[in-house]
Amino acid sequence: PELDRYMLHRMGEVFAEVKDAFDKFQFSRFFQTVQNFCTVDLSSFYLDIAKDRLYISATDAHRRRSCQTVIAIAVENLAKAIAPVLCHMAEDIWQYIPYPTSHKSVFESGWVKLDAKWHNPELGTRWQYLRQVRGEVNKVLEQARMEKAIGSSLAAKVLLYVPDVEKRRQLQALNPSSEELMAYVRSQNSIIELAAAEKAKAIQDQQEEKAANVAKVLTGTTIHVEVETIAKGDRPAEVIEYSAVEPPVTDEQPAAFDFDKVAQFVANLPTYAGNFFTEYQKPLVTLGLLTSVLVTARIGAGMLDTMNQIPLLGGIVEIVGILFTMWFAFRYLLFADNRQELAAKISLLAADVVGKTTAIGVGEKDAIALEKLVESGIVETPEIPKIVLEKPVEPVNVTIPAIPKTEVIEVVPESKPATTIPVMLDAKMGENCVDELRYLFLTSEVELIESNLVLQELPYSFQSPELGIGVVKANGQKCDRCWNYSTHVGESIEHPLICERCVSAVDGQF
Repeated sequence: PELDRYMLHRMGEVFAEVKDAFDKFQFSRFFQTVQNFCTVDLSSFYLDIAKDRLYISATDAHRRRSCQTVIAIAVENLAKAIAPVLCHMAEDIWQYIPYPTSHKSVFESGWVKLDAKWHNPELGTRWQYLRQVRGEVNKVLEQARMEKAIGSSLAAKVLLYVPDVEKRRQLQALNPSSEELMAYVRSQNSIIELAAAEKAKAIQDQQEEKAANVAKVLTGTTIHVEVETIAKGDRPAEVIEYSAVEPPVTDEQPAAFDFDKVAQFVANLPTYAGNFFTEYQKPLVTLGLLTSVLVTARIGAGMLDTMNQIPLLGGIVEIVGILFTMWFAFRYLLFADNRQELAAKISLLAADVVGKTTAIGVGEKDAIALEKLVESGIVETPEIPKIVLEKPVEPVNVTIPAIPKTEVIEVVPESKPATTIPVMLDAKMGENCVDELRYLFLTSEVELIESNLVLQELPYSFQSPELGIGVVKANGQKCDRCWNYSTHVGESIEHPLICERCVSAVDGQF
């Protein structure tokens, strides 16, 4: 995405200035440059925009991995840049980077490493203009927020008027519609509706089949019953014929024992057990560990009682324990090369046993896992998995030969072809779901208007010869997952409380 490539270009400018300040021993200039980069470029701009895709996108999504790559490059080079002056802070940063680094210490990693391909003055000029527009939009948003017209910027819709044709074209390219995301939601709804229809049809066919079986057995059939004679003599057995008639229809039918449900429950027992263990894994593991500790303590107490009865053995064990304690204190506390390693092991053990969070942040789900940093900050796009609908209902097996068996047809929808997110963007910058005005302004909607007359009627607006800005309330409802407002919340059958973007993200497609 262009935003990520712009940040790589900006890092090249910043660290070049840092190096020049060090070469000239201008340490105040170094400090001001680094502080300005961290507060203005990173905190107020890039990280403010990047939080959205880091929080809601799939863990292996291209847009999220690209952002992680840029952040990793920034934190490593910042640690290297401040190391000559803020040595302890730089080393602390390096030791707590949540992924494997190429060197054990920041002072072994060398100086800042940048790629010459990241330098792109034209890109920097374009995004500098976008940052200026963002600054003016933030002023109008802040005015509306202070007067309680909106709660946060996500509750707002921004209206932009740009008279310059070329700049308007560039901004329009950054403002795509959500039709592609809605196409995915509609495809998922179609699959769910088709599955529900097939399931309902199968259930109806099964009920009709059972009713036909009962009618086949009971209606118009003659039953021969041989009755033995109990009277004395050689009187032969009597044969009585009964003509079965259709039973009268009543409102209440006796409840029949459903063997299918019992069989289904027995078949799902492993799944239920697995879900139970997954949900209560930590309490069960803790209980098991406590039981093991109690058993071990009991066995140890018995062994100690036996050892105390042996002359001189207790004293020897005490001496060995004291020597081991002294060795441990000297080795891991007084003369340890890296006490943080021991602290990390203790924290990880506490997190695994008790479930506490650690300061290192190495949880399996929340840690940033970067196996390999790509020099250009761009990573490959994962393929979209093929969606196959399973059979909603198993075929009904009927033993009566006269009734045909109901079959359920497996429906396999057409899978979407794997798409490649463009890297070099021109008029289609918004297609990578990163370089968009709504993400740049942190609002739910952005609309480019044809005339600035609309802005004159708005209470929250700004106008200049080059730019017109208006702020109104966003349309639609608030998404429960990302807090953006959308007119498509509730259109997804499977996820009725979230927007079209989060529907794709939950399914790992965004």
